This record gives sequence, structure tokens and C-alpha cells, in this order.
Amino acid sequence: MFEEYEKYLSNPTPLSVEAAGELILGHRHIPADMTRPPRVRAEAELPDDSCVDFINDMTRAMACLPQTVGEASRAARIAALERAKASICAAQAKEAYGLEQDVVARHDDEGVYKDFPARGVGAEVALARMDAQYLGPRFSSYAKSMIEHMPYTFDALQRGELKESRSMLIVRETNNLDPGVRELIDREIAGEQGSLDGVGDDELRSRIRKIVLAFDNTEDMIKHGDAENRRRISLTPTPDGMMRISGVLPIIQGVAMKQALLAKVAKRRAKGDTRTDQQIMADTTVERITGQEVASRPALSLCVSMTDRSLLEGDSEPAFLQGYGTISAEYVRRMIARDPKLSKRKQKARVWMRRLYTSPTTGQLVAMDSKARIVPQKLKDLINIRDQRCRTPYCGAPIRHIDHIFQFAKGGRTTESNTDGRCARCNQTKETSGWEEFVVIGPRHTILINTPSGQTYRSIAPPPPGTPAYPPEPDMFFRLTSP
Repeated sequence: MFEEYEKYLSNPTPLSVEAAGELILGHRHIPADMTRPPRVRAEAELPDDSCVDFINDMTRAMACLPQTVGEASRAARIAALERAKASICAAQAKEAYGLEQDVVARHDDEGVYKDFPARGVGAEVALARMDAQYLGPRFSSYAKSMIEHMPYTFDALQRGELKESRSMLIVRETNNLDPGVRELIDREIAGEQGSLDGVGDDELRSRIRKIVLAFDNTEDMIKHGDAENRRRISLTPTPDGMMRISGVLPIIQGVAMKQALLAKVAKRRAKGDTRTDQQIMADTTVERITGQEVASRPALSLCVSMTDRSLLEGDSEPAFLQGYGTISAEYVRRMIARDPKLSKRKQKARVWMRRLYTSPTTGQLVAMDSKARIVPQKLKDLINIRDQRCRTPYCGAPIRHIDHIFQFAKGGRTTESNTDGRCARCNQTKETSGWEEFVVIGPRHTILINTPSGQTYRSIAPPPPGTPAYPPEPDMFFRLTSP
């Protein structure tokens, strides 16, 4: 009589005191299926390879190490596992190198991509390593450089004497040198067993730099000469609801900017400004870049997705801010509200609301309307709100292109279901021969990706605010015949 309840946990995970208090007070939206355990992601079909089975068995064995040991054993295990991890990293680099050779050979046989025979390798490696797409080519290049030109570094990594991050450091610091010079530096740095014991990142970088400059300082002088061309500014979200601004400027521009900001600080101090020097400098930078009179109220377009309960009823379901990520509902409400300390003349923020319609069980975004005075392309707005970030698994880069999943040239239509958001790299990668993508029936908008090597990956649109992370899904997935 209890068969229908077997999928639920008999002892659900207990709530913290804070979570229980929110639930009792009714200020937090709790999904109806909160007691359901997280689903285990289905593995892609693997080739008939005994080595793959061995590696999978070894992975499972690592989770079953006996725990009835003392401190000395645990410390020894940590050291042994670190050596094993380094050795596995070397094996992974070797497989990436072999994969590139296989793909190049296949493209050569097919007579395609003669200008770039390794096309698609980086994307395959990134997916297999569960990395963002731009990291795949980096890893492939690192593996190729190390195996072909730095055998001593590769051997040290295989023996577990060198961490992967430090082997990457050695390859990166010597990347632009002549292959013969690289091999000499490789022998000098890692040629003797035990020569890297106790050497940290900074010391290793210093050793490499000394040897590199002793051989040839041309590259170093080129870097100094190209400094002006490498100037940049970047803004990165931080976990505390802020954005970190960082950049590199030529020294003349940097000094001039610093002097101007310090002069502004002195001027504001003379007028009795109570802000700190750093706050004045930050606000001045924003005001001069955006052209606003007050930095705290920039009249810009910010796209925030949140439930009506969070906006109007004080619910604590988090929101999603495009260009940043997940933020608390209370912060959004404060961001939208007028600042009582400012005069009405300075309060220029205007709020335009756009209603989003989602499926009540899965959170699938099905439509939206717009009340904005100036309406952009609605389909692009819908896709940006639905996908949030690049839809390639593990990528997470900002959306740059709205792309046809099933290509337009092959008959794919321009509809909500057959379009998704991609970064520029991933949009180009999917045009590689043998790379196929289809829309399939899933809990939310779901894409099935088949790579040239035969691996299969699934991409599900992220849940909008107020919807469960693990919605009900069908037992089988079907390719849509008419995207």
C-alpha cells in the first residue's frame, strides 16, 4: 500500500534553524518536492574499452577507503592521493594529445579543415573535463607542448612529483621560446628526480624566469613594448553582491588616472564629504564613465528576473540579474526602491516590468510580454532571460549570439524552442563536421549534443526564480522532428 511513496525519502534532510524559521513564518517559497533526492546524471554511452572500466572502478574505490586509521595514515594518504592525482593528470594530458592526433588524421582522410585540422578538439576536451569551452584548447595546447618539447616535466608529472598547475606554469612561461631552448630549460628545471621537492609556485616561476632571461631576453623586451596594446578593463561579479573592476593600463594613463582621483578626493574632503577615500574614488569612476550625476542611481537598463511573490509580498526566493548572477530578493527590492537621502531631481531610476509566463511544474519559460516604452527584439530578450548564460555544458560564458540549435541551413526554424544563447566560441564550434544538436523533450528547454567522437551531452535551461531545480521529467527523451 505504500508503493507510491517509495520515491520519497523516509528521513528528509533536516532544515537549519534559519531555514525552519523562514518556513514557519511563511517568507520562503519551498518547492513541493523538496524531499525528493537529487537525480544522478545519466552517463553518456562509453566505448567498449577495458581501461575506461578500470578508471571508473578506481574512481568508485576512492570513495570506499577505510576510515579506521590514525593521523599518520591520513596524512600519508593525502600525500599518496596527491601523487596519484598528478599521475592521472599526466595520463589525461596524454589522452588529449592522442585525441588531437586521431581527429587530425580523420579530418585528413575526409579532406576537410585543411587550414585547421584540429578543429573541434578543444571543445571535446572541455566537455570531457567539465570545463568552460575556452579552457579546452588551452589544455590541448598545454598537453601537446609538454609531451613534444618538455619530456622531463611530463615525467615529473607522471611520477607525482609535480602538480598539474605547476607543470602548466612551466609550459606557459616557456611557451614562446624556440623548441630547442625549451628543451634545455626543461632539462634544467625538471631533469633530476627530486629537484622540485619543496618548490612552490613563486620559487618555480623565479627559477624559470632566471633561466629564460639568461638564454634570451627578446621576448621580455617585446612584452614591455606591447604593454600599451594589452591595456584592458574587466568587471567580475563577486559573491557579496559587488562587481570587481580590474585592468591593466600603460603607466602614463595609470598615473594620470590616479592623480585625478586623488584630486577629487581632496576636493570632496574640503567640502566635508563623509565617505572614505576609496568610496569617493569608486563613485567618481562610475560617475565619469556612465555620465551620471550620482553613482548610486545610474539610469541604465538592468534585467532582473524574480517572482511576483519576491517583488511584492516579501518572499525570499532569490532573483537573477543578467550580467551578474543570482542575488537576494531583498537586495533587488532595495535596488528598485527610491533612496530617501537623494532629492527627487537626482532619483532618475525608472522601473519597467515585464511579465514572464512559466510552466507551474517545470519552470519552462513559455512567453513574456513587455510594458517598456522602447521594445527590443522580443525573441532575443526571451532567450536571454531563459538561458541566462551560454548553453554549452560547463561553459557559463556570457551570451553573445542567439543561435539556431538545428541549423537554419538544414531547415531549422526561428522559434523559441529552436534557438538558444551561446558565446561566440561555442557558436562556431557547433559548425564542426560531426557535431550535431537537437531539441528534445525534457523537463525544461533541453538540448541534446552529439560530438564527433560519439559522446552525448545534455543541456537543460536553468530554472527561473521560484521553480524547482529538479522538476519532473519523462523517462525517455525524444528528438523533435520539426525544431
